Amino acid sequence: MGFNQLLFLWTAIFPIAVLLYYFFRKKYAKQLVSSTLFWQEVMKETKASPYLQHLQRNALFYLQMIAMLLLVLALLQPFWKTQALAGEQVVFVVDTSATMEVNQNASTLFAEHKKQMLQLVESLAGKPLTMITTGNQPTVIFRGETDINQIKKEIEKLEVSYEDENMSKSLDFAQSFFQNKATSVYVFTDVLDRKELPLQYENVSWNVKGLTTEVSNLSIKRFGATKTTSGVSALIQLANQSDQEQVTELELANEQKELVKENVTIPANETITLSFNELSESSFLQASIDAKDQYALDNSMSVYLQDQLSKVFVDSAMHSLVRTAFQSMDIDVSSVPTEQMALLKEEGIRVTNQFGLVDQLERPSLFIGRNDTTAHEVNGIVQTSEHALFSFANLTDIYVSSVYPPIEEYTTIATVGEEPFIQVSPRGDIIVLSDIQMTDWPLHPSFPLFMWSVKEQLSSGNTYLGTFAPNERTPQSLGSATNEWEIYTMNDSYEYSIENGGAFIAPKKPGLYVLRSNDIEKNFTVALSQKEKEIKKGTTYKVSGQQIESKESYSAHSFVPYLLLILLLLFVLEWEVQRRRGFTS
Repeated sequence: MGFNQLLFLWTAIFPIAVLLYYFFRKKYAKQLVSSTLFWQEVMKETKASPYLQHLQRNALFYLQMIAMLLLVLALLQPFWKTQALAGEQVVFVVDTSATMEVNQNASTLFAEHKKQMLQLVESLAGKPLTMITTGNQPTVIFRGETDINQIKKEIEKLEVSYEDENMSKSLDFAQSFFQNKATSVYVFTDVLDRKELPLQYENVSWNVKGLTTEVSNLSIKRFGATKTTSGVSALIQLANQSDQEQVTELELANEQKELVKENVTIPANETITLSFNELSESSFLQASIDAKDQYALDNSMSVYLQDQLSKVFVDSAMHSLVRTAFQSMDIDVSSVPTEQMALLKEEGIRVTNQFGLVDQLERPSLFIGRNDTTAHEVNGIVQTSEHALFSFANLTDIYVSSVYPPIEEYTTIATVGEEPFIQVSPRGDIIVLSDIQMTDWPLHPSFPLFMWSVKEQLSSGNTYLGTFAPNERTPQSLGSATNEWEIYTMNDSYEYSIENGGAFIAPKKPGLYVLRSNDIEKNFTVALSQKEKEIKKGTTYKVSGQQIESKESYSAHSFVPYLLLILLLLFVLEWEVQRRRGFTS
């Protein structure tokens, strides 16, 4: 406790003067009593409760003395101190990814973080606060805000965005607000390794609030389905992220009925792949597991089954294992002479190594190898980016001896060492920069699984936009004359509109959606990334900079408002005492 205005201590002479006056005043007044008949009874009552009698006679004096003492105390401006957030300014970095929806203590981790933020705001002590939310593009909610009420309103409005947190990008972005000031940074997330923190700032304190409890989670990691000549085939991967074997009920259903329902056993810390064939014709499929875990977002997943090309045309110059991979999917595969590939008019997926046809073919195609250049030797491990083609195919264990030169304007989605291995053209062509003979890929289960994903991607009709991440912003050639599109869920619930050629932004919640404009409909899917299906235990810790560690900061809270309330009550009591005794002129 302390005082801000000790200078006003001299005002204590007023209550002291009143007290002295009380001691020297005339205490008795002469009064004639006409009768002593009840004197003995009055004295008995006085002697029975002398203190109460004294208090009744001197109530006004005590009330006035207390009021004067409180006035003097109020002039001194007393306060009590609580420890405030360190530094000259404070920065909140708030993770809004899907994993913040994990349940913790009968609430979500995100709700717990919001409570912690509201508590910390009470200790700002007037320091400016900047709040940043994570995502594909980190967002500044407010900068240098000091209004506590406004800060609390913005914190209450925060919502989970379901995007990847991209924490490294968010932390890099947060550094632009330090400006050589002593700064306390609070990161609200689930897991953040100390090594990821930029610790080169001596005047920055890092405070990480993580997920501190163990979480048991079962998830549908991947789910895909395709139409074949004998019905619908589906592949599904289930993951057990716990140290104990789990048994769950798996259900596959379409828009009309339940197709599959069975119990599945998943070993501890393992991932299993299941396949289902000859399912009923459907426009979409939904897979769900009955898991009593702490994270529900990855317990269901949906896929849209669009009208697909039913034939695959393989260049006769291709290795026979390429045809075999497609034939294993119950797909109609035809071998076409090399010289006739450019003349083929029938609808279907083209597979060739004649790279000169890439601009002549009307539809995106699969190119395995190149016939227009020479391959060179490579050495290294195959690494892949997060792409739909690798949903089921893990390429890390295959061997590649040689690759062809890449195409500069194409996107590389897999590499061997430092060399591009698989690329995708802007219009969707898939280029494997190696001949099958240059790899041992056909000896691995990932080869037919990759071909299955290729078939899925290349056979999509023009009514299917594809799969997007939550809130993903991507250019789309929608082809509507009105340029006005509306997005609905599969249950016909309206989401929002795209008007006047506005950019396409995917909804934030995973699921199946329909894009409509007059009588035109295009379907698309929003799905969580694989990273947002992994729940890990984190820690809460603090890392202080050398210059900020020794500086303690406190927040002063004034007693004056409470003293004024007590004074107001005393003045009311004084008025009531005076009223009962009667006012003298």
